[in-house]
Amino acid sequence: MSPFEDFVLLEPREVPLGGPRGMTVHRTLPARRTSLIGAWCFVDHFGPDDLSASGGMQVPRHPHTGLATVSWLFEGAITHRDSLGSHALIRPGEVDIMVAGSGISHSEFSVADTTILHGVQLWYALPDRSRFRDPDFEVSAPRQIGTGGARARVGLGEFRATTEDGVVLEDRSEVRTDIPLSMAQLDLRAGTSLRIDLDPGHEYGLLVDRGAAQLRADLPGTDLPSTGLPAGSPLAMKEHESTIASRELMMLPDGVAQLTIRAETGEDLRVMLLGGEPLGEDIIMWWNFVGRTHEEIEQFRARYQAEIGVEHPLESAPIADTVLARGGLAEQDEQFGPFAASTPDALPAPALPHGRLRSRGRRGISA
Repeated sequence: MSPFEDFVLLEPREVPLGGPRGMTVHRTLPARRTSLIGAWCFVDHFGPDDLSASGGMQVPRHPHTGLATVSWLFEGAITHRDSLGSHALIRPGEVDIMVAGSGISHSEFSVADTTILHGVQLWYALPDRSRFRDPDFEVSAPRQIGTGGARARVGLGEFRATTEDGVVLEDRSEVRTDIPLSMAQLDLRAGTSLRIDLDPGHEYGLLVDRGAAQLRADLPGTDLPSTGLPAGSPLAMKEHESTIASRELMMLPDGVAQLTIRAETGEDLRVMLLGGEPLGEDIIMWWNFVGRTHEEIEQFRARYQAEIGVEHPLESAPIADTVLARGGLAEQDEQFGPFAASTPDALPAPALPHGRLRSRGRRGISA
């Protein structure tokens, strides 16, 4: 498959979350141009949202398979509850990772004393080798590095950058993922810049929360023999430039070795840098499920509906054979797990569309 050789701007689309009084999220991934940045397959950006006007995040129990959810807040707090028995308060500065594996269900509600809710929720697709692993939930609180004009908080993977004063910012997350991923919040004072070292073998995207930025991506000039310089020499680098504004997601060219971000004057900049090893697989992504075939998604949906007492009796909606063969479940188990009593009713799955679901990959929806 041909690489992306320049910046690709993914503009947000508004999606209501949780009914007519639910808050609006700005979704940039999946997009028509691409469905994947590394293994990242879903990017929602929300807020700053006034909960007195919108009702906030009110998402009752719902299922997931074949993916992991990553929540990261700038303001406010969310209560997370899942079928593993986890019950956690998610706050700014913490990374909340829930690995669905062969199946999990969870709920998310903004807490009563939150007035403004603001953050991102991301999904990454589990590679085929581990997509039926046991589910898991983890909360980590990464430290902030840097001071003054440039600060960073590394939620996943590793990060290294140099400020315009020559100060090196470097950190590595303790959180392990099923495929190499990176995620970091970067805060730059207006008018300042930061040079970030990247892995040329990974794919990257940059989501702007506030402010606007000028970007310059440097790639090794392997196709510039006329320079007479070795590939990777600073003088033999190719440069790509672009700009990005609030709520936009910019996919970087493939093979980027360094990215320079300059915060435009007028407003401080806050961005999320996302990256990772290429997934190298097409996926089928429908509602809250990630699978590999239309039939898998049908079976995931039918089993969840049966477990919450909708549409099917359990005996007519068995756990999918792929889950039984590769996961840690037996036929009599609940794929999406038990849930705490006295919680809001589970969210039923929507009807499947007519026709077969189409797979998604690096180049968007496949034929």
